[in-house]
Amino acid sequence: MAFIYSPLSIGILAMLVSSFFFAVMGAEGKILSNHLSPIEIAFFRAFVMLLFLLPMVIGKPIKHAYQRKGGWWILTARAVAGGLSFVALFYNISTIALGTATAFAQSMPLYIVVLSIIFLKERIKWGVIAFTIIGFVGILLICDPRLDTLGAFNIFLGIVSGLGMAIAFLNLQALKDYFTSSFIIFFTGVVMCLVACIVSFVPFSPMSQAWVMPRGIEWLHLVLLGFFGTIGQYFLTKAYMNAPAGIISPIDYTRLVFSWILGLMLGDALPSLETALGIVLIIISGIGVGLPVFLHDMRNYRQRRKNG
Repeated sequence: MAFIYSPLSIGILAMLVSSFFFAVMGAEGKILSNHLSPIEIAFFRAFVMLLFLLPMVIGKPIKHAYQRKGGWWILTARAVAGGLSFVALFYNISTIALGTATAFAQSMPLYIVVLSIIFLKERIKWGVIAFTIIGFVGILLICDPRLDTLGAFNIFLGIVSGLGMAIAFLNLQALKDYFTSSFIIFFTGVVMCLVACIVSFVPFSPMSQAWVMPRGIEWLHLVLLGFFGTIGQYFLTKAYMNAPAGIISPIDYTRLVFSWILGLMLGDALPSLETALGIVLIIISGIGVGLPVFLHDMRNYRQRRKNG
């Protein structure tokens, strides 16, 4: 029974629950796309999240006494990158298979490796580089070089969704020294709303579609969209607070499985052989990229358990 209630098991369960709710959030976006524009859906996703988070930030400090001054440029860059990633994700959810859109977003670890090499000058082991290359091969298979299953714009936005999340994740590491976690999430939500509004009104953009007033049960789906996303974010935070990142990160790939199942239930076609193989390669590469961290964190966890 001790194992059932250990922090590691709680972290693993929390990550599994988070992946499920994020997948359900994507399914809600798919349902709403029958009437609302993708950018409007992205806006309401962030707006409803802000309403849920508002009681958590009112009257609370944005910084702790021990945290550094400044950091606003880093926070803004993180929020804009996250906002663009979100808009790209919901556009793809609305226009292509839910599982494919999710696979693009789940390619985030591959971009983190590349960005770490270019900007952080980190020395990456050859095994990690090899798995990263495998992951990009998976992305190419999903894109289909013949472009007969996905449009060029969907492919572009798929890259933006993964790359934007990677930039937001890397900036998050630095922001821990400047702001409280609740304020970071709230500020990001505000910027996401602004990004969605700005993008939707850019002339000649494929995203510049007229906004439609939600009607009837669509209001319920919009509330559920924000609710499921907020719950997913809560359990994601809880997972990282209870267990080492290297151990629980690979579990997030269950989101792909949940997304494909929900997508098929909503009428998506079965993936082609190339797409299925590409998704498998992305999962393998994501786990492979995180394998050194997984082994390191698992050794440390076992040692702490042994020392009691």
